[in-house]
Amino acid sequence: MTRPERGDGGFTLIEVLVATSILGVVLALVFNALNGGVRQAADAQSRAQVEADVRVTTDAFARDLRQAYTGDSTTNRIAVMTATQITFYSPDRQTPFHLRKISYKLNGTDLQRSITGSSDTDGAPWVFGTTNAFITQLQNVRNTTVFAYRDADGTATTDPASVSVVDLSLTVDQDTTRGPAAYSSTVTVQIRGA
Repeated sequence: MTRPERGDGGFTLIEVLVATSILGVVLALVFNALNGGVRQAADAQSRAQVEADVRVTTDAFARDLRQAYTGDSTTNRIAVMTATQITFYSPDRQTPFHLRKISYKLNGTDLQRSITGSSDTDGAPWVFGTTNAFITQLQNVRNTTVFAYRDADGTATTDPASVSVVDLSLTVDQDTTRGPAAYSSTVTVQIRGA
């Protein structure tokens, strides 16, 4: 029987501890890299969702407002116009059409919409029932001035009869893991026939 020589017997305790320490550092680096990638993916997904929500809301607003109409030259197409609320009239797609009273308003940090249809189809004077409830279209709106009104020359106006263009500006907070961030969008809507 031969006696094992020094070095043939395996690893020493110090070698095992050093190897374990190096492995721990490598695993920590890999974990940090993966964790950072997951956070970036979550932030990108949140950003994409906010952008999509803003786009859907602004597209609906533009579609509604472009066809503002009353069918009566004595009634303004826009009934209420402030920095945080707009109410206007627009026909529905039925034949004969009903007139809709559409309102958008900023309620706290929520942009909300309400549509109330006329009960008649015979023209002015239009008869509207109780205003329907406001439904939140977009949450976490940061800015407090969302609507701006301009006439055909591009000059700011407060006269509903002279409004030709409405700007909808939104700055919406994003839910990110790196802290507060926001997505901003401005849509300019030309009212047909104005």
